[in-house]
Amino acid sequence: MSHDHLSLSLATQSNRIHYLLAAMMLFLSACAVKPEPLPLSSTLQRVQEDTAAFYEGVKPTTRAISLAEAMARAIRYNLDNRLKTMESALAMGQTRISSYQLLPQATLLAGYSKRSNDLGSSSRSLLTGESSLESSTSSEKAYSDVDLAMTWNVLDFGVSYFKARQQADRYLVTEQRRRKVIHNIIQEVRQAYWRAAVAQELLPDIATFLHEANLALEDAKKSGDALLQPPLDTLKYRMGLLETVYQIVTLQRDLSVAKTQLAALMNMDLKEDFSLVTFDRQTMTVPKIPYDIDLMEKMALYLRPELREEDYQKRIDVAETKLTLLQALPGISFEAGIHHSSNRFLFNQQWADGGIKMAWNLVNLAAGNDSIDVASVREETGNIRRLSLGMAILTQVHVALLRFNQTQEEYELVKTMSQTADEIQLHSSEARQAMTGLDVIQAQARAIYRRLQLGLSYAELQNSAGQIYVSIGLDPLPEIMKASDLDSLTVALEKVIQCWQSGEVELGTLAEIPLPGTSG
Repeated sequence: MSHDHLSLSLATQSNRIHYLLAAMMLFLSACAVKPEPLPLSSTLQRVQEDTAAFYEGVKPTTRAISLAEAMARAIRYNLDNRLKTMESALAMGQTRISSYQLLPQATLLAGYSKRSNDLGSSSRSLLTGESSLESSTSSEKAYSDVDLAMTWNVLDFGVSYFKARQQADRYLVTEQRRRKVIHNIIQEVRQAYWRAAVAQELLPDIATFLHEANLALEDAKKSGDALLQPPLDTLKYRMGLLETVYQIVTLQRDLSVAKTQLAALMNMDLKEDFSLVTFDRQTMTVPKIPYDIDLMEKMALYLRPELREEDYQKRIDVAETKLTLLQALPGISFEAGIHHSSNRFLFNQQWADGGIKMAWNLVNLAAGNDSIDVASVREETGNIRRLSLGMAILTQVHVALLRFNQTQEEYELVKTMSQTADEIQLHSSEARQAMTGLDVIQAQARAIYRRLQLGLSYAELQNSAGQIYVSIGLDPLPEIMKASDLDSLTVALEKVIQCWQSGEVELGTLAEIPLPGTSG
């Protein structure tokens, strides 16, 4: 090849490269990503879809809602619980996927190659520097090939095994977190339900009373202005009545949102009007706690989902330590494959091969001691975290029991005060002729306020009793009931509530565990 011809060829190749680079730059500039805000129509569509999805599948109410049905609706429809259920299902899916990592890697490759000219080459002697063979080719211009290869690495199998075990434990962790969500939902429903029931029972009477109280305050002001009574007596009466009205209005304001909170927990339309099963003083029985403090401590340490989660986290940490040790070892790979090529120049167009390889990551070997130390610290940190959490849980149990006893004493006191206020109102009504209208309305104000206090005190008593069961980690439902329909959940929860109210709570799986202080 002449020098001029070579220079022309190089110039041509250089121009081609320049054209290719220019085309690539043009393509990249056309593909540049620019920020594009969502169009208004997309946002409006999302709003419509979310609004329709909020209450999708929620069974409409056809009767007054009982506490059991409110709890069942929360378990069935609450979005937080549904989110944890989906996270649990996702973790289970990831566990199944991780099991496939234990299998050998199998790869199927198929390809087709074509070039514009023959793939040829010649040889040059390293001794003489002269060509020792004419240019020749051993490949067709176009050919296809198929390869089926299988690789199994012993080290990767061990690593995948421990990672699969870890993923299985992570699924169990999500189940314990779901248990915790259900416990919290049940407790929140109990608190909101009783407050909403008090509001439903008393708010109409309160509205009537406030109207009468405002009229009485106006009459008192007119009497004071007309000097029909001593000004100081009139002012004292007005101040006493105003203080009582203020206390009632404050409690009324707090109760007015309870029904909305309950509707949100049940994932009901917040604009929907529904009623609750009413209660009276005959049905306001004091819950009974069937356990002593020693048994409650042991139940909490065994049942609380947070500690169960730490148990699984410990197994994850132990598996991580074993992974660290395993990754410091050499890896042995077994390889086998079957191949086919349509290249007719090959003497054997079909063949099989196999082999054994060993690889050793020397960096992992050098970092082995540090990795083991970190893994040991991780396990010890988990142990300390579990002990700290256990002590906090025991504290919660003691505080819950102490709070229940205090709330029970407060309830009995408020109950007596309410009964006394009702008797005063009754005598005031009977002796209306001998008493002024101001005295009657004041007696009515005290009676309304004490009834309101009594309802709230009973709601707090129920809440404190439920908090005990939450503190010891007692599940409100057996495992088989978690996916049942609304009616079945309601029936099951009615039995649970009756048992919790009467103190006849079965130990369930605890009966099979030799805990000191348990019977049966």
